[in-house]
Amino acid sequence: MSVSPWLLDGLVVLTVSVVLLALASPRIRHSNQWQATVTPLASIIGSGFLLVAPLLHASLGKWALAGIVVLTFVAYNIGMVIRFNIVHAEVWVEEYPQGRVARIEALSQWMLGLAYTISVAFYASLLAAFVFEKLGISSGTAMRWAATGLLTGVMAVAWARGARGLEVIELVAVTIKVAIIGGVLLALAYYDAATGIAWFEHEPLEPLTPYKTAAILAGMLMVTQGFETARFMGERYTREVRVLAVKQSQWIATAIYVVFIGVTCPIFFRFPIAELNETAVSTTLGQVVFVLPAFLLVAASASQLSAALADTIGGGGLFQQRLKTKTRLSSNVFYVIVAGMAIILLWTADVFELVNYASKGFAAYYLLQVVIAIGLVARRGSGNRLWLVGLVPLALLLVFVVLGSIAAPHS
Repeated sequence: MSVSPWLLDGLVVLTVSVVLLALASPRIRHSNQWQATVTPLASIIGSGFLLVAPLLHASLGKWALAGIVVLTFVAYNIGMVIRFNIVHAEVWVEEYPQGRVARIEALSQWMLGLAYTISVAFYASLLAAFVFEKLGISSGTAMRWAATGLLTGVMAVAWARGARGLEVIELVAVTIKVAIIGGVLLALAYYDAATGIAWFEHEPLEPLTPYKTAAILAGMLMVTQGFETARFMGERYTREVRVLAVKQSQWIATAIYVVFIGVTCPIFFRFPIAELNETAVSTTLGQVVFVLPAFLLVAASASQLSAALADTIGGGGLFQQRLKTKTRLSSNVFYVIVAGMAIILLWTADVFELVNYASKGFAAYYLLQVVIAIGLVARRGSGNRLWLVGLVPLALLLVFVVLGSIAAPHS
């Protein structure tokens, strides 16, 4: 059965408009809980919405949906650890600032700050790639210069307005992004139902051994990252609000990712990926819904910009926190430093390498957070001791991500 492209285009535009109006309403826009949820949500979706579908479909084929379920399941369990540590580890560190837990926390924050810097470079690179693909420009050097210009702009805003200036842009970008995602998902679901294309039939770009498949999947952990940013929003939000922000951001992101991978399964079967690159999702989905490339370009810009801002805030705040006893520099300076380090990185690695490097960095941070949780449960009895049964395998899994993850094969 054929589907009218005008119908799909209209469905996208209508859905985007409705969701945009709902999210822009004063009740939601001024909600303290929503404002707390926006930063982790921006980072999670920005981390991988544009890459997760081509990455999983090209690497796992018909098992792509299973792959995202595994990734989000692992991420949600890590989120439980982050929520546990917001309630218990923060109090422990306040009581014993020179103790072992405090030292592990400090080390984990250094690792996370470096991971944020890598991810900022990734976001800027991906944004430039999408824009230049629409302009028909394939020069890698030109893309890097464009990404450099973007990060220079971020540095200017950070220097002049600090976190508040960055957060205002972030809120607008997230609102636009979520509205577009809603339209994209509904249009693709309708297309699948109307055409009746086969599900779970497509093969990966190249046959992979079980170990290599696991290693590539581990290298995609970054696409679920971002919920941990709520750990470092304590100056503006209570522990209860931050715990719920972690949970809500993961619920929303998990629903988006699982539905997105599900509805794109028939589409990547009908329009197979010829080569894996930064803009594969736009190229493929543009063959289904004509208006999608334009909307995805806007979503790409909003997605990567909001995520870059979120992680610039996170990374700068972490570095300042760790050095606050040794320097009197303002937080604005540290935001500029993070963006400057990201500029160096984007000239030394491609997008898929940055994804893998960042995954290793975030996994190292999560591993240390799991170690803290294990120590608190074993020593203090915080929480349910049955947690230890799940925490140890989770720690081993994160060790594998740090040591064994690899980038997906790409052009």
